[in-house]
This record gives sequence, structure tokens and C-alpha cells, in this order.
Amino acid sequence: MTDVRKKAKRVVSLTSKSGKKLPVPRSLRGIMADAAANAPVDLNAGIEAELQALKRLDSAKDLSTDNLPDPTTPTKRGRKAKPVPTAEAVDTAMPDAVALECDPTDDATDVRRGSAPKLIGAIMDATLPKPSITRMWSGTNWADFASATMDQKQLCGPLWYEGEICILFADTNVGKSLLAVQIADMVSNGSYCDTSLPELKPETMAQPVVYADFELSIAQFGRRYSAPHPEDETRKVYYDFSPRFNRVELYYDMDSTDDTNGIASKEFADQLISDLELHLDACRSRVLIIDNITFMASGTETAADAMPLMKRLVALKKKRGMSILLLAHTPKRSLCNPLTRNDLQGSKMLINFADSAFAIGESNCGKDVRYIKQIKQRNCEQVYDGENVLVCQLGKVYENFIGFRSIGTGLEATHLAERRPEGGRAATVRTDRMQQVRELKQQGMTADQIASEIGVSRATAYRMVKEVQ
Repeated sequence: MTDVRKKAKRVVSLTSKSGKKLPVPRSLRGIMADAAANAPVDLNAGIEAELQALKRLDSAKDLSTDNLPDPTTPTKRGRKAKPVPTAEAVDTAMPDAVALECDPTDDATDVRRGSAPKLIGAIMDATLPKPSITRMWSGTNWADFASATMDQKQLCGPLWYEGEICILFADTNVGKSLLAVQIADMVSNGSYCDTSLPELKPETMAQPVVYADFELSIAQFGRRYSAPHPEDETRKVYYDFSPRFNRVELYYDMDSTDDTNGIASKEFADQLISDLELHLDACRSRVLIIDNITFMASGTETAADAMPLMKRLVALKKKRGMSILLLAHTPKRSLCNPLTRNDLQGSKMLINFADSAFAIGESNCGKDVRYIKQIKQRNCEQVYDGENVLVCQLGKVYENFIGFRSIGTGLEATHLAERRPEGGRAATVRTDRMQQVRELKQQGMTADQIASEIGVSRATAYRMVKEVQ
């Protein structure tokens, strides 16, 4: 390390806040030279040497510079006292110095009595390269930062919070796109929205939302959210979405871009995310819903495919303070089994990088009945677990809006098909349900009362009552 110090062309000086150059403590000169030369720095040795020097200074009777020996006065042995380094001498010996701000005092002794670790920290901050993609908080600063960012409000009840990447997955034709549009509609209208899902009402004020729809065409989307005009059958009445609801769809010229194989490439996914960033800037939105994630990658079955995409989305979330909801499919599964994270199609890296996840399950209690179950959460305790799933009815919320309407909570096991017993006939939970409906009907209960008692929709209860009569 001595050779490195001798070869170092740059050295470091100390400068007070008033602009006066100060002498450098001898125990730190080598450390500073090493830092200026980008050489390995032994911080422990420098700190220990400085602390020893502080102990010697503390044992002195008078620490002021006025009582330091006169360089021209001979000592008892006849030799002149070693002169105290002056600011001019330091400046002359260190012509290419890197200036650092120290304590506000101009007294060299006070600088020397300062905290050695603090001084070395200032030297390292001025000379060593800065981290580019990471940051570090001290034991006190991180708490201040966390207290300013802990107030994450709900965007979809306890299922999705601000600043999260959340995954919603379900089987085909179960209604995940319908629920995603309903969530986007609620967020765009804010906490005062009129909704059929009061349990999932957002806590935030009305804000812009970007809904990236990569599955439906504009005509298909229009048919879902329209109804015939009551006075003119040739016209349609479309649902009145908020102006803060922004739908994005795929649009490209296949005549000029005749590379359909490129749609499944990584470059295409990068271009897609870049386009989404432009749309987010255009409407100043911090909420993004993507339907669905399988369209954005060449595949999500392996970690090699899923990890780059999720890392890109995590970077997008942190850079912009985004809240992102991703829609995904489930593979073929048995309706006898409860929903778990293993039912998410693709690599496990998808849910590992996500902050939260929830799923929609089909119910054995009726074709129009669905249940919503939390799969993963980091911001709160699990509310809608297997013992308390949110039961919903899928249908027309308004004449021109198809969505979910909550009808209560219940056990997930109630909505699962019963396993086929070995050596016997297939039995389902529906058989027990029908027996329960028959008994309740004999007790004189109405269909509405039966629906509330067994946790099904009114339409399902009416149909079951009609079957048992």
C-alpha cells in the first residue's frame, strides 16, 4: 500500500465550510491518498489510529492552538520544535487536492478532534464510485423513509394495495377479464364509486387507470358493455365509463410489419412496455392493468422466460411508483381441489416476484356463482382464505355492464366438487345441497331466505327450490 501512496498523483485536502484549507491529521493522510488513488483503503486501521490520536489530545491540559510551541523556540535538547502544518503548506504539498467540506470550525485542532469515521465517510463519498441501481438506508433513516411510504391504500379491498404488483388468475371463461374491468372502473371513480362489490371498494380518490387489453377487439369489448336502446333497436346504449378509464389495445400495421413471429420475441415485449410507458405519461397514470401476461412474453413456463419479464415490471413499478395488476391463466385442474399458488400457469417465478395474488374459482353451487380467494399477500393479513372466501354472482350489474355482485362469504369446501369415492358412484356437494334446500322448504322458508341460509344467489335458490318441488 506504501507504493500506491507514493505513486498517487491526486491527494485529498480538507476545506472548512468557510473556505479555509485545513491541515490533515497525520493518521488519515495515507487513508486519504489511497482513496484518491482508488486503492484499497484500510478503514479500520485509519479509524484506530485517529482514535488513539484523540485520546492523546484529550489527555492534554490545553487543546487550543494558541499554546502550541513556537517553531523558532529551541527545545531542551537544542533542536527546534517541529512546526505545525499551515494551510499554505498543505496547499503547496497537495496541488491537485480534492476539496471536502468538514465541520464549520476553522481550527485544525477541532477538525482533528472530530469523528474519524465521519471524516473517512466524507472522503469515501467524494472519491469512490456511487451505486447505480441500489440504495442503502441507515438504522435511523430507513424508519423515517418507511413512515412516509407506509400509508399504502387499498385499490381493490385487501386484495391489491398501492405500489404492488398483483396477479389475478383463473381458468378460461370464469370471468377474470370482467372482474379486471370492474376493478379498473372502481379505481377510476375512486372511493365514492357505486359498486356491487362493496368489500373491494378502493380507498383512493378517483385517478387515471390504464387497462391494457390484449385479448378483446374493440367490437367485442363494446358488445360486453352495451345494451339495446329502449326506443331504437338499431342503436346501442354503451356503459358510461369514467374519462379516467383508459383502454389500450394492440394496434400495428401488418402490411408494413410482416413479421408475425416477432410477436413472441423479447424485443416485442420490450417495445410493448415502452409503449405502455408512453400511454402512462400521456394520461399521468400510476395504475396499470395488463390482460394478460402470457401475451407479453414468448413463454412463462420456465424461469428463463418469466424472470426477465417480471424484473422489467418490478423496475417499472419502482421507477414510477406504479401499481400493477397482471391477469394470468390456470392450467387444467380438478374442481375438487382448493385453489393454491400452484394453480397459476407458468413458472413459479411469476408469483415469487409478485407482492400479492388472488384467484377466481368456479362454484359447484351454480353456473353463475364464483368465489374469490386470496393466495398471497404482504401488506395485510389474509382476509379471504379457504375458511372465508368471497362469494359472488356473475351477471348483469347494469343493463349495459356485466360484472360481479357479492352475495356474502363462505367456506371454499362448499363450492368444491366432491371427490369420486373408490368403487362407488360419483357424488357431489350439490346432492347434499338439494337435500338441505328440500328440508328448508318444508320448514316454510322462502327462496330468498334459503339463498341467504345456504350462501347462494337468489336465482340459484329459486332454481333449486323449483327442482325439489
